[in-house]
Amino acid sequence: MSNKPIKVLLLDGHTVQVLPIAKSLRKHGHHVTILCEEKLSYGWVSRFPHEKILSPSAYHEPEAFLAFLTDHLAANKYDIAIPLFDDSAGILGEHKETLSRYARIAIPDHDIFIQGHDKNLTMQVAKRVGVPHPKTMDLETHSLEEAVAYCGLPSLIKPNIGAGAKGITKVDTMQELKRLYPQIREQFGACTLQEFIPPGGRQFKCQIFRGHDGTIKGATTFVKHRYFPVTGGTTSCGEIVDIPKLVEYATRVAEEIGWVGFGDFDSIEDPKDGSYKLMEINARITGSIKAGMESGVDYAQMIVEQEMGMPVDSYDSTPGLVMRQMALDVMWFLYSDNHARFSAKPSWFKFFGKNIKYQDGEWSDPLPMVAGFIAGARKFINPNFRKSKMTFNMKENR
Repeated sequence: MSNKPIKVLLLDGHTVQVLPIAKSLRKHGHHVTILCEEKLSYGWVSRFPHEKILSPSAYHEPEAFLAFLTDHLAANKYDIAIPLFDDSAGILGEHKETLSRYARIAIPDHDIFIQGHDKNLTMQVAKRVGVPHPKTMDLETHSLEEAVAYCGLPSLIKPNIGAGAKGITKVDTMQELKRLYPQIREQFGACTLQEFIPPGGRQFKCQIFRGHDGTIKGATTFVKHRYFPVTGGTTSCGEIVDIPKLVEYATRVAEEIGWVGFGDFDSIEDPKDGSYKLMEINARITGSIKAGMESGVDYAQMIVEQEMGMPVDSYDSTPGLVMRQMALDVMWFLYSDNHARFSAKPSWFKFFGKNIKYQDGEWSDPLPMVAGFIAGARKFINPNFRKSKMTFNMKENR
């Protein structure tokens, strides 16, 4: 193999997950370029990427983004392109065959990808392989009455495709379901009705890397201690733990789908019986990947090794690492009651320690945290964003 650096293009450079990925790739000697939809973003102010390029937004301008990406890949000799968020992941998954003419696309083929990307299809897979999951029914092919008869009430309306708990809504009565479902369907697209898991159980992430040979090269499990919105949303503080059962469930689902590479599986603990129930697959790299990487599993290098046809090293995760996203943890503090603020474990007021890391920055790369605070505040004053993140979630338990 040539001694030339491997050229990697990271999409969604505005997201927090670009930071550990770019850092790892640079450490391994690869050349890292990122696409950003704006300069006020984590990746644009980070010191880890070698090059930064402004691009259309995959969310707001998907057609323009695809055209820009296609032209950019065609004009530049990248070895690998890696999506870091749902919108670009969906576009790459759908157009992988075309884009693969210009670079290796680090995402499963579309027929595999969509089974992880679409929450309804994911639940069907979990049911086939006997992995515990909430009762779920597709509202596109079943009536509201049929769905309620199967899932019961209260239940959750869940958009089949989405990120950050947007649009997920708890309904307690048939009247409420009939009133809210059309609004959510219009704004977020196809939905399912899902059994409501009552509060009291913990929430988890399980991240795995499955090689082409079917073996698990690395796995981490992560318990969510705090999230924003406080009723359920994006993790603001979590901890690496050791729960083999979650790895077993994730592996079983990945094998059924034929998933290869990195996968992120969300589960919730049912307080009624203590079982772990699969909620969804994040079919792309997530913000919490830094926790797994800091605990010893170098997912970024594994992606490069697999895409380049190199032997993929195996890694072990060490439990105990606490990962905070400070901008979100400040929001958690502001919106929580006094009891939660002062009794939280890990303590909200413990900012330093050998096992405490931050998703949105570090001493060697401090500007992303500043940019994250500013961008987050700007986003939160947008009433449409607040409605999608807060109004629908006020009654939601994830």
